[in-house]
Amino acid sequence: MDIRLLNEITRSIEIALKEDEVFRDRTSQACIDKGIGLGTLLLKEEGVVAGLPFLGLIAYGVDPLITVRLLGDEGTRAVPGSIAEVEGPIHSLLAMERTAINFIQHATSIASETALYVKATGGLCDILDTRKTLPGHRYLQKYAVKMGGGKNHRFHLADQILIKDNHLMHLGLEEAIKRARNAFPSKRLQVEVENEKMFDDAVIACPDAILLDNMSPDMIRGFVLRNKKKIYLEASGGIELNNIRSYAKTGVDGISVGRLTHSVRAIDMSLKIRRK
Repeated sequence: MDIRLLNEITRSIEIALKEDEVFRDRTSQACIDKGIGLGTLLLKEEGVVAGLPFLGLIAYGVDPLITVRLLGDEGTRAVPGSIAEVEGPIHSLLAMERTAINFIQHATSIASETALYVKATGGLCDILDTRKTLPGHRYLQKYAVKMGGGKNHRFHLADQILIKDNHLMHLGLEEAIKRARNAFPSKRLQVEVENEKMFDDAVIACPDAILLDNMSPDMIRGFVLRNKKKIYLEASGGIELNNIRSYAKTGVDGISVGRLTHSVRAIDMSLKIRRK
């Protein structure tokens, strides 16, 4: 696992455990006698499993005595059933329950939704995520997109250059590209365009990628035909599962979908704990 990803996920888990006051579970302390328990993590509908490698980090953060056994394969489609087991002090299992579900359910939901979009394109183009992520969970969410067969767009503002409308309010497109190239020559450079003139100006300046924002499939198809320099073309805006195939068939290189991370439907999952 990439060290930056590991560090970011570990940080997120530490925040979540503190937020949930896992060492002050008054309900379990009051109602449950001490002992050993066995927990089964259940996937209750078909989906692409993601986040299982983080279960051990969550368990260790609550109690090093908890052992974890993974029953599912990361990044693969699974039918409803058991995908992991945890065993240890029953108070500790009860304390980690919600945090474990939150992380793995959210990652699995994103991976499953991403897989649907990837399938809908028929392999004609890339499915990309965006920076429209939940604060503090970007690395988890972008990891889940990859598990679902998608690809990651830039992680943060320092990662790549993306010149958008708010930047172009202050200077022209060609000048903006020129300045960006001079300032950060090693960074991937993309520019957002909204009409034919902007597209033609962008092609002349030759960025690494052009973002075609809020355009119809017919408009995008025309730009693809005029893209003689074979610059990477990305479509975005108003593209959903029910219309993505029409965009993929335009010949565009990639389609970015914000809903993969900002409003994904939660897949059904639970952690059942019993005394051993």
